[in-house]
Amino acid sequence: MKKNKKRILITGIAGFVGSHMADYLLKDKNNQVFGLKRPNARLQNISHILDKITLIDGDLVDETSLVNLLEISKPDQIYHFAALSWVTPSWSMPAAYMQTNAIGTINLLEAMRVTGCNARILTSCTPEEYGDVPKELIPITEETRIAPVNPYAASKVAQDVVCQVYFSSYRMKIIRTRAFNHIGPRRDIQGALASFAYQIAKIEKGLQEPIIKVGNIEARRNFTDVRDMVKAYYLAMEKGVYGELYLIGSTQIYTIKECLEMLITLSSMKEKIKYKIDSKKVRPTELRILIGKFDKFKRITHWEPKIPIEKTFKDILDYWRGVIDKEYNI
Repeated sequence: MKKNKKRILITGIAGFVGSHMADYLLKDKNNQVFGLKRPNARLQNISHILDKITLIDGDLVDETSLVNLLEISKPDQIYHFAALSWVTPSWSMPAAYMQTNAIGTINLLEAMRVTGCNARILTSCTPEEYGDVPKELIPITEETRIAPVNPYAASKVAQDVVCQVYFSSYRMKIIRTRAFNHIGPRRDIQGALASFAYQIAKIEKGLQEPIIKVGNIEARRNFTDVRDMVKAYYLAMEKGVYGELYLIGSTQIYTIKECLEMLITLSSMKEKIKYKIDSKKVRPTELRILIGKFDKFKRITHWEPKIPIEKTFKDILDYWRGVIDKEYNI
């Protein structure tokens, strides 16, 4: 018997996670993928699939555009990834972060309510919400106390609370997640590892002296390849319980310094490259350890990441080598 096509909407489809989520969903020809994009959005992350998806202009801060989005896409599922998601800029524009991440989520959920959209919706938040967790309370679980220390984290706490309210008040089919560090090709250079790889690629082409500028590199994190993470999101959507929170991540744990040194070893210039701290890259507050425990999620999904960190780093570096070649017409 022929399967009905599943209509799936991704907010933030042109971003890092959204583009990889679209790639994953398109492997099933029964999925019809729609994406919310701003009119001036950069589309390089999805340029290879533009003929396979339907893009709809809109903005999280404009509820009218979201009503239009839902009326066109009529989704069965929504992956809500659109957000301002970098920590460092959030100190300079805290109201914008709250407007996009919290009020934007209210606008999306209100648009769903107004249009009668009954889609399952997965929301993605961050372990940054836990703040600087004392060592004795590591690993972090779903029950760990929330204590944000930067405006980005505060905006994501607000987003998560909004989702709890709409589940409780309207029984919306909301599945809440907090995904620990995920990395891979297409990550913007605001991210530490992407920044390192970008600088290494420039050094290899003689476009930068062999010194990588870094911020705090002592922080310790779980690291998951984004291509494993989107599979986890898919399983959360399919198997998650409405209203529940799931932490997601791998058991690959490294300091930022260890990751930097592994990236350097992959370079043809590894013998010459050094690194030094750039004060502009050091945040006002820094989370020393963000390590989670993922038993609850794995119990319901049996998800296990497959991609080793070495492959992730190679793919990140190769991606930025390709970007440099295009940028400088090499």
